[in-house]
Amino acid sequence: MKGTSLYIHFLLATELVLLCQSFSFVNRSPTGRGFPPPCGNSRGSSSSIAAAATGSDVVDANLYNVPLERAVELWTASVQESNNADRMAGVPYLDSKSKDYFVDDIPSVEVSRAGGLGMELLELAGGRDDGIGITIVSAVTEGGNAEAAGILPGDSVASVTVYETETNGLAEETRSRARDCEARDFDGTMDALANFPGDDASALFLDVKRMRRWPKVTVQVSYPPSQCAEGFDPVKNLEFFAGENLKRALQNRGIVLDDPGNPRCDYCGSNACYVSVVKGKQLLNPIGKTEEKLFQRNPNCRLSCKTTVGYNMQEGDLKLKVNLSQW
Repeated sequence: MKGTSLYIHFLLATELVLLCQSFSFVNRSPTGRGFPPPCGNSRGSSSSIAAAATGSDVVDANLYNVPLERAVELWTASVQESNNADRMAGVPYLDSKSKDYFVDDIPSVEVSRAGGLGMELLELAGGRDDGIGITIVSAVTEGGNAEAAGILPGDSVASVTVYETETNGLAEETRSRARDCEARDFDGTMDALANFPGDDASALFLDVKRMRRWPKVTVQVSYPPSQCAEGFDPVKNLEFFAGENLKRALQNRGIVLDDPGNPRCDYCGSNACYVSVVKGKQLLNPIGKTEEKLFQRNPNCRLSCKTTVGYNMQEGDLKLKVNLSQW
């Protein structure tokens, strides 16, 4: 990989530097993963996860932020082969090189222009005739407008919106203009931030992309001894991504759900949908009315097809028993 890493600090209008690097697209569909974050400026570490849940067990998304050095390694640009509701085929978008990390959306972050934006940009990839590239925030000025707005080193600006108010007699009308700059090189990003808004805009509203670690749940699954041959370990230790459906996650990782003595689930039709939660009930989505009534006498049981692991992006330890009528 060739190129020169140059840091540029701009207040209102600064030097334009072209940093050139080659890169290739990865033809991969977007994950669609993400969760609504508070846009604070705290950096999280893996050792402090699960300590910042609110009363509704919603974890502060900033706990999953990654440091600048790691974000630099993870950013890539992808394209998809067919249209969907989010984007057109062939349009580049920012993505993660690793399935253990994802690109989260932080919309409409207001950054004042008074005294300058107070951020530094770094081009990770560029030099193409079509202007496609990867440009990220490499630093924010302490006490500056970007820091106050919650922009972090490692973020990437995906679009810039300005609002303009026009007075017509006694009526005022507010209009907006927007410029997309996702997966653009340094010049394209700088143009969107410095030139596109014009002189009158007092603030920019930025759609920001942020690299985050995908939270995981450690899962211990126990088979009934009656289903285990001699020498077979009835306990399996697995790792699920927060947000996965429990039944699909179990099956995708090779857990055999087979319980001939159990009634079939009204939702998925399986006779092995029922699981018993030994530890970690708080990591699952709230039980529905139907499940609650079904399991009145067995409050630790859940329908795996209706259960989400790591609800509200929580991490932790989960212990389950499967194939319940065989115990």
